[in-house]
Amino acid sequence: MAFMKVEELFIEAVRNSLELPGEVRSRAGLACGINLAAFDPSYLQFLDQQIQMNTRGAEWAAIYRRRLAGLTSLAGRSLVSGHIRYDSFSTWIKVDPNTRSVVYWEQLQDDVGA
Repeated sequence: MAFMKVEELFIEAVRNSLELPGEVRSRAGLACGINLAAFDPSYLQFLDQQIQMNTRGAEWAAIYRRRLAGLTSLAGRSLVSGHIRYDSFSTWIKVDPNTRSVVYWEQLQDDVGA
């Protein structure tokens, strides 16, 4: 496999992901915050704690539940992450650099929980 910058890899994976909305795929080149990193199980514990405490209300507890379910199997893996914004939406995407595919994404309206 030829060397590819994380930004290029992220953009390619997003553009090729049929599960993402077209508005997101077409804006792949405008992504920000692209980086390669792994998160450890403490982030999953944080999400679980936020769900239990319900400090941000039912809407955020549901978001945290979906996030926890989607990210549990990805803990400790190096992933390329980035954000794409359009209109009033923010889309957070994680890409597996080995398969060059989107392994997790979520889209929130900017005013969620406001």
